[in-house]
Amino acid sequence: MKVKGQCNEQFGRVKDLFQELHTSGKEKGSSYAVYKDGEAIIDIWSGYSDADETKPWERNNLATVWSTTKGVAAITCALAVERGLLDYSEKVSYYWPEFSVNGKEDITVEMLLSHQAGICGAQTDEVNDYYDQELMASKLANMKPIWEPGTASGYHSMTFGWLTTELIKRVTGKTLGVYFREEIGNDRDIDFYIGLPESEENRVAEMIPFSKEENNQNENAEPNDAQKASGSGPNLLKPQNTRAWRAAEIPSANGQGSAYGLAKLYSLIVPSDPSLKILKDSTVDAMTRSRIEGRDMVLGVVTRWGAGFIMNKHKVIYGPVEESFGHSGFGGSCAFGDPKNKLGISYVMNKMKNNAAGDGRSIALINETYKCLNQ
Repeated sequence: MKVKGQCNEQFGRVKDLFQELHTSGKEKGSSYAVYKDGEAIIDIWSGYSDADETKPWERNNLATVWSTTKGVAAITCALAVERGLLDYSEKVSYYWPEFSVNGKEDITVEMLLSHQAGICGAQTDEVNDYYDQELMASKLANMKPIWEPGTASGYHSMTFGWLTTELIKRVTGKTLGVYFREEIGNDRDIDFYIGLPESEENRVAEMIPFSKEENNQNENAEPNDAQKASGSGPNLLKPQNTRAWRAAEIPSANGQGSAYGLAKLYSLIVPSDPSLKILKDSTVDAMTRSRIEGRDMVLGVVTRWGAGFIMNKHKVIYGPVEESFGHSGFGGSCAFGDPKNKLGISYVMNKMKNNAAGDGRSIALINETYKCLNQ
């Protein structure tokens, strides 16, 4: 398949690499975008949007980006903070009184957003429960933390979504997905949804899970309690291609987006033109301040968490700028902002890989982008 889209001449090697990823079979369908001030520097795509290779991948295809959704949720929460609706240092129970039981009384909003709350288990094996915000919020409000909150991070892979939505609901009366669309997405034409309208269903790409062999490659080590809790629940690779999954609002996992939509969003978080800013500089500084750093109890690797963002501590997954921030998703997608070069960058695909420590395809594209940028 030929690579389509636009790519500034300076970044020709990025386009060549993108073509190579498709020619080699490492991709089924994917898109890659680099934006500055809401405008494309790179916006390319190729491949197929279905497993049978009958439908070419188009620029506006939407894919489930899994935890890349968390970055959008964190931006949405930051907007609520900027407007005085939330305070990172305030206790969660101030906004959500039912949460203040079983050892969760002193958990703050920033602890919740930086995976320090110790409530990383979904408490159900029924996927239909995942689509019920009220039910999941009630379950989590009654949960006892697995570790002492504030002493360590343990990635809240699924529960992050219901927790953040409940906070936004308590202070705005709207779900997080609706608040994002109404206050950020619609006016700026950001092609991203948490809770996909049925009218957009014709654009969705079929997600293609990795093999069982790939799924079993890391099952030798005995999981700790946090990992057991995080790994519990239904197999979500099965429902991910259903209308029910895409229609639900789970801001930790089921966002539907395009690479250009995510890259544009992050470029407007770190624009060079002050008139384009979605958030004030002080808000961006606050949301990207390091909340905890160390070996994550669920991920098993050293992480540095902002208020919902992965911080580019090791300068590996998001290029050479340590201040870059964003989120990556199960299977391979990612999106981040580079406040130094004022860039928003995103990679979205449908051929999933089992790589929790960063996807080799996106890392290669991002590194080549910076080589071209600095030549």
